[in-house]
Amino acid sequence: MQVSQTLDIAFLGIPGLLIGLVIGYVIGGQSRFRLFDRFSLGIIISGIGGLILSLSISTFIPIHSLEILFMVLAFAGGYFLGLFLNWVPPKNPKPKNHIIYEPDDDDAFDREIEEVLGG
Repeated sequence: MQVSQTLDIAFLGIPGLLIGLVIGYVIGGQSRFRLFDRFSLGIIISGIGGLILSLSISTFIPIHSLEILFMVLAFAGGYFLGLFLNWVPPKNPKPKNHIIYEPDDDDAFDREIEEVLGG
């Protein structure tokens, strides 16, 4: 297995870097995604996008496994760079209102219910 020259490998990573940068920039601006969602989307998108990009380039240039790995990593690097550049903090969920039941109030509560029901 002969590995391409270093400059050729760098040129193979540029499209993945740019596409990942755009996708990361778009997802980073979405405040509806949590931190976990953004990172898990990044891992999935980088893996699938890098593989699709490497398969599409392999029709023109013979690519080996090292170049495929480099393209996936370049895609991931672009994604996380775009995510960092356009980071919007996620929306905080509304606090949940809870009713706190205290046993001290049990007798007063029962009396109020009896008064309302007419008993």
